[in-house]
Amino acid sequence: MSRPAEATPGVPSARRPAGRPHGGAARTALCQVMIMAVAALMPPATGADPDAAPAEAWPMARGSLAGTGRSATRLAFPLAEAWRRDFGGTAFSAVPVVADGVIYLGDLDGTFRALDLITGDTRWTRRIEEAGFPSAAAVAADPALPLVVGDDLGMVRGLDRQTGEVVWEFATEGEISGGPTVLETAAEPAALIGSQDATLTCLDIATGAKRWQHAIADQIRCSPTVARTEAGDRIFLAGCDGRLHVIDAASGGEVAAVEIGGPTGTTPAVSGDRVLFGTEAGAFFAIDFLAPAVAWRRQPAAGGAAYRSSAAVAEGLAIVGTRGRAVEALAVADGERRWRHPMRGRVDASPAVVTATIGGTNPAPPAPPARSVAIVADARGEIAALDVASGEAVWEFAAGGGFGAGAAVAAGRVVLASDDGTVWCFRSAQAAD
Repeated sequence: MSRPAEATPGVPSARRPAGRPHGGAARTALCQVMIMAVAALMPPATGADPDAAPAEAWPMARGSLAGTGRSATRLAFPLAEAWRRDFGGTAFSAVPVVADGVIYLGDLDGTFRALDLITGDTRWTRRIEEAGFPSAAAVAADPALPLVVGDDLGMVRGLDRQTGEVVWEFATEGEISGGPTVLETAAEPAALIGSQDATLTCLDIATGAKRWQHAIADQIRCSPTVARTEAGDRIFLAGCDGRLHVIDAASGGEVAAVEIGGPTGTTPAVSGDRVLFGTEAGAFFAIDFLAPAVAWRRQPAAGGAAYRSSAAVAEGLAIVGTRGRAVEALAVADGERRWRHPMRGRVDASPAVVTATIGGTNPAPPAPPARSVAIVADARGEIAALDVASGEAVWEFAAGGGFGAGAAVAAGRVVLASDDGTVWCFRSAQAAD
C-alpha cells in the first residue's frame, strides 16, 4: 500500500530502535513497446550504455538504475595494486561508491569515510556512535547534493559530500540492508530506500523530506531498481514476503506483484522486459514485468545453494555468484546455464562487468580485441576477472580477507572493501608502469 507524501523534512536526529521482525493475459501491442531507453533526465554521451554506470563514477550499489552491475569504464588486464588501506579493528560489508574522484564507504562500527580515489588518502570521516553501515551509500549527479546512506539502526542520513557533516536525518524502524537508489527526476533527485521495517521510502535528496512510502508484508533487504517506460518509471523490489513488487515511482502505488515462492534479499537486475534475481531457496527467476508473470525459473535439485549475490547482466547473460562456491552465467532469454566457474569460497558479493582488453603491458599494435569481463570476489579473499562469454579466468588475485560485497569500477580503477577492514584499489598494470 502507498502512504501519502509529507511536506515536512526528515525527522530530527533522535535514533529509533532496530526494526521489528516480520515475519496472465497475453500482452498487448502497446505493452510490447513500453520499454524505453533511459530518459534525458541524465542524458548519456553518444553511444553510451544507458544501463551502465558512467565511466568516471559508481554512484550506487549496483552502479545504475537498472541494477545491471555494468560500468562504462574500460580496463586493460592484468590489473596491479594501486594502493590499499588497512583500517584495523573493523570490517566492511558494503560496496564502495565513487564520484568526482572520491570513494565513499562506511564500516560496520559506525565510521563513514571519504577517501581519495587516486591516492587512498582520507578526505574526511564521520563517526556515528552505536551504529554501523552494512550497505552502500548513493550519490546524485549534482555534487552539491548530499550523499545518502542508511545504518543498521534504521536511520537514513544525508551527508555533505565535501565535509561529511550531517545535512538531514530520516528514521525508519528497521536496518537499511540494501543501499539507496538515486532517481533523477524532472524536479529534484529522489532517493529510494528499502528498510527491514518492510517499507520503501522515497525521499527528497536535498532536504530528506518524504515524498511517499510504500509498505509490503515483510522485510526489504535489497536495493530498489528502476526501469523507465512509456507508462512511467517502474520500481522493482524482490522482497522477503516471497513476491517481486512492481511500484509506480511517481505515486508509490503498487502496479503488480508476482509470486516467487520464498524470500530473497538480492537486488533485481533489469534487462529489457525481464527482471532477474535469485532467492534464498536457490531458485533463479526471470520475471516479465509487462505480463506480469514468471518468464522462466531455474530451480536446482533439493539442497541447492542460496543466492545472496545480485546478478550482473551483459551480452544476454545474467552473471551471478552462489553460496555453492561458484559463479554462473544464465541466458536471459531462457535460463540455460552457459558456464559455471568454481571459486575457493562462497560468493555473496555481486559481480561488476567492464569492457576490457586482455594481454601483456606492451602497447604496440595490433591491440587485442575488447571483451566483457566480470569482476567477482569471494568469502575467502579471491578476486577473479572472468570472461563473460566463456567463464574463463583472465586475472586472479588473493587478497586474504573475505568479501561480502562486490567491486565498484570507475575512472579506470577497481575498488573493493573486505571483512578484515582493508580497502583495495587496482588499476591496469600497463598504467602502473
